[in-house]
Amino acid sequence: MSKTLLRTSSILFVLFVASRILGFIREQVVAAYLGATPQSDAYVVAATIPFILSYIIGTAAGNSFLPVYTGRLGDKDANRLASTVFVIFGGAVVLICAGGFLFAPYLVDLLAPGFTAGVRSLAVVLTKIMLPGLAFLTLGYVVKAALNAHRQFTVPAAAPALQNIVFILLLVFFAQKGAVGLAWSMLAGTVVFYLVQRIVAGNYGIRWRPQLNFKDPDVRRVMVLAVPVILTTLGTKGYIFLDRWLGSQLSGGSIAALNFADRIRELPYGLFVAAVSTVLFPTLASAASRQDLQSLRKNTAMGLRMVAMLGFPAAVLLSLLDRPVVRLLFERGAFDAAATTATAGALGFYAVSVIALCANSIITYTFLSMQDGIIPLKIGAAALGVNLVADLLLVNSMGHVGLALGNTIAAFFAMVLFVSLLSRKLQGFDWQELLVSVFKIGIAAAVLGLISVGLAHWTGLYNENISLFRQIWGLGLSVGAGGLVYIALLFVFRIEETRMFLRR
Repeated sequence: MSKTLLRTSSILFVLFVASRILGFIREQVVAAYLGATPQSDAYVVAATIPFILSYIIGTAAGNSFLPVYTGRLGDKDANRLASTVFVIFGGAVVLICAGGFLFAPYLVDLLAPGFTAGVRSLAVVLTKIMLPGLAFLTLGYVVKAALNAHRQFTVPAAAPALQNIVFILLLVFFAQKGAVGLAWSMLAGTVVFYLVQRIVAGNYGIRWRPQLNFKDPDVRRVMVLAVPVILTTLGTKGYIFLDRWLGSQLSGGSIAALNFADRIRELPYGLFVAAVSTVLFPTLASAASRQDLQSLRKNTAMGLRMVAMLGFPAAVLLSLLDRPVVRLLFERGAFDAAATTATAGALGFYAVSVIALCANSIITYTFLSMQDGIIPLKIGAAALGVNLVADLLLVNSMGHVGLALGNTIAAFFAMVLFVSLLSRKLQGFDWQELLVSVFKIGIAAAVLGLISVGLAHWTGLYNENISLFRQIWGLGLSVGAGGLVYIALLFVFRIEETRMFLRR
């Protein structure tokens, strides 16, 4: 299994790299046009409503559907199960979109009560434009889950890249309209995200029919599992709503700075962790359906080691090179040095949480593969509570940076709970072997950090007036040289997946 996982993950890694590069071009366009300004705050808040809701509902729908659907593959009624799930979630998001359109002003007030009248009015208009994207994205996540169950990973991984390409191309026509043009371009991208996957699904016999079959026990099983998974995902992404709510009461541009920093933090997950978990989830679900606990333990441990191999160096580099990274990625156009300072401040605290987020992702999929959505729900709710308390304690003294720190504290709190409860749920897990590997990875990442920071100072990366060429040269040398030493140390420490991963 490990070779198959690594081979497939390496293919997805390339696609996710392309998607993330295009996604960053998209964010750079937004930053260049709007900067970290009140207008940018309005755009971010408006995008939060359809895009975060679609992630919460769509991811939950897909994650609850996949393990049940996997057990039905080969059954003549499998397509009826898929159609029923599609109709239920499709109908739900259409109703949500209709309600959101009617109550858009109240949604904006709820999410950003500190907006001035002008910023609020713009946010309402942008929300109405992008709201239909909720339906296309949510249904796209459901189709993705069905394709993944059939071990088709390439098209779902390519769909976000195509979505970003459409957004970037349409800006040629809509750029002069400012934030409104960005909103229309974003909506068009969501339509492509859904249609590309929907067309390919037909090749696997996945054809949606307007039917409901509530007598099917697996339909009820998906619905029962979906409720805690939706609430769990809401808890996981709840910090975004807290950031918008509290950030709207801070100085203009605070929400935008948090958003751009969060985008950078998500880069390691999008480049590698998502690739591993996408391939790993169907494998875990299959092992759980066979009651093969040995395979479940083995693949969970392998997934944790693989994400640790990227999570540790990513956390170290992004926290130590926060300002140079933000300057290179965003500082142009309306995004000035002050915006770089605000964004880098948030990134410095956000970055540390990458380690916890990587581990939490893999362990969550292990619980869901066993069709246990209650434990992730409880942990997500507890972590959101910790996040809220930490935010309220830190925001007055630290501003938007305190919100980033509060989220990091909550992420590590959740990780401790996940590890503790996984030990009880999956008894016989070899934690000692895993912890030894993680300790070695941590040592290698610390050496990487020392080398990278030393080279960053030598190349002048921390100077504000550094040229673009020297930024690229300095970051390339710092990360490249440190990365080579890091990989060499993984070989020296005999981390199991290193040789196979590099060979693939």
